[in-house]
Amino acid sequence: MTRDAGFTLIEMLVALALTSMIAVAGSTLLIGTVRASDRLGRTTEAVSSADLAHTLMRDDFANAISLAGQTERPGYTSGSFLALVRDGWSHPVPDDTHSSLLAIEYSFKDGALVRRAWLRPDPSSETPYVERVLAAGVDRMTTRYFNGRDWLPEWDGRSEDMPKAIELQLEYSDKDVLTQLFIMGGGG
Repeated sequence: MTRDAGFTLIEMLVALALTSMIAVAGSTLLIGTVRASDRLGRTTEAVSSADLAHTLMRDDFANAISLAGQTERPGYTSGSFLALVRDGWSHPVPDDTHSSLLAIEYSFKDGALVRRAWLRPDPSSETPYVERVLAAGVDRMTTRYFNGRDWLPEWDGRSEDMPKAIELQLEYSDKDVLTQLFIMGGGG
């Protein structure tokens, strides 16, 4: 009796089981890699956003020439925790008609730290502005002001002297806490 060339049922089942295990391992590895890539992308975006926010705030505070902290001044603010006028801004189209002074307002609303900037130091309610969300998903925000000796929870905007430093603490909804310290004045 001659034997036909081919595989037995047992050999086929073993080959199928091995192929299935390799496919499952490969799929698991691929899914893990995609998830890690997504997490890395979100983390990179969050770090980039925090870096941009820190850079904007550092430049604003370093170039501040007048400051109002937790007051209703100036009149164009709406629930801000800090308003300032800063110097050192270069207009993209240089000429003698554009000021190097900007009005800046930082506010905390709906779980977001928001920066609003006007292209003039004394804007009216009709003056156009640029608004940027610097941090989102924030549960709580606190500020402290250093007067050279003590940390104060509020700053009287009517004072002639500005604080020496400002500390900003953001508590995110995922329980992460970011504390940043900014030196005031000195031109950045």
